[in-house]
Amino acid sequence: MDYSLCDTDCDELLKRYRVALSREEVQVMVEETYAFLAMQMGVDYLAHQPKDGLRKRIGEDLDERVGTCLANQCADRIIAEEGLPAAMEPVVDLVDGFSDDAAFDFEVTVFLKPAWELTSYDPVVLPLPDFEVTEEQVERNVQAIVEDRAKYVEDAEARQVDEHTRNVVSLDTKKCGMPVQALTVDSIVYRLGDGLLPSPVEEQLLGMAPGETKEFSFNVTSKNFLGLDVEETMDCVLRVSKIVKKDTPEVTDAWVKENVPGAHDVESFYALVRRNLTEQARGDYDRIKEESAAHALSQRLPEAEVPEEYCNYARSGLLQNVSAALSLQGLTEEEFLTAQGTTESQFMIQMGMRAREIVRQGLALDALARHLGLEVQEDDLAHMLWKMSPGKEDEARKMLEMNGRTYQLHEMALRSKARAYLTETAVTQAR
Repeated sequence: MDYSLCDTDCDELLKRYRVALSREEVQVMVEETYAFLAMQMGVDYLAHQPKDGLRKRIGEDLDERVGTCLANQCADRIIAEEGLPAAMEPVVDLVDGFSDDAAFDFEVTVFLKPAWELTSYDPVVLPLPDFEVTEEQVERNVQAIVEDRAKYVEDAEARQVDEHTRNVVSLDTKKCGMPVQALTVDSIVYRLGDGLLPSPVEEQLLGMAPGETKEFSFNVTSKNFLGLDVEETMDCVLRVSKIVKKDTPEVTDAWVKENVPGAHDVESFYALVRRNLTEQARGDYDRIKEESAAHALSQRLPEAEVPEEYCNYARSGLLQNVSAALSLQGLTEEEFLTAQGTTESQFMIQMGMRAREIVRQGLALDALARHLGLEVQEDDLAHMLWKMSPGKEDEARKMLEMNGRTYQLHEMALRSKARAYLTETAVTQAR
């Protein structure tokens, strides 16, 4: 591979290179690229014939797809050989297109991070208390576990439903003779104000006696497919089977041995809760401390404006993560926004602010790494690959190599080392 720096359009935050691959170099690289793309896309192919399977799937866009993949791999090599602090994914321009049976010329544009220095490299001071699990927290968690194992028994003293009673209720609701699933429940423990049942039902429930049944109707207003208000009648049969109360067990050695796995007496029960609570709280505390330290460090950067392209790139990454998370949960964007109580424009503003914060934190960690003279070793890369894809580190590395993104692995590993040093040396100071 031959490459040279273009004479025009280059500055301290942008480098453009002209790259040339010989026909022989293309042929060496392209076969592995075909096989990689075929496996990545789940294309079935015979040995040494991945191109045919890809052509059937992708069609005429295959050459551009393969050429871009090769160009990204070359850009990755240039970044490594020149030691370039790439800020985002390089942009490749295939210029005259790509053929797997000819020499290949293209251009690569690499966007560089500004090498800003911090106003101070002293340990950051965080308004956080030292980590501690108090006896009060342990006691609350013990009581929560005990309450969760409590049983409901009939409350012989209760005569009717009121604001304080727990009631075993069933509700059968129909609209025009058809069941309404959202308003049909069978023998649930319900208290007035729990919010599961609408207020007209709760109004009927108040004052009912155990064994009593009521039949009633109420109206609701909803929108039809034309967006017009429509009044609908709900016909209900409400029954209170009984009124119950919680029978909270006494915490004794015998009860613990029978009901708490991993503990054999009261003392070991408390020790188990304390240990579990410490592990969970420690993780939460460390995450808060790490994020607070990175934010505090970013405040030591100059007030210079971060290039908008870098913030947009970070925001795109955040949005991709949100989209992937929603897909796993089976939620639409509209459902997510409704649950968050926000609009699309408000959410995009929030993502923009978060993206800017992420970029500034990264630049601050880069500055700290330069100041400390931190370097990335193979063990650091291996650990980062493990964090990315536990048990599939080799696959993750290959994916990065074939997509021309190993520079991102080095960046993550270096910033991880800087973040670890920053968090370890941070001074906590309760307000």
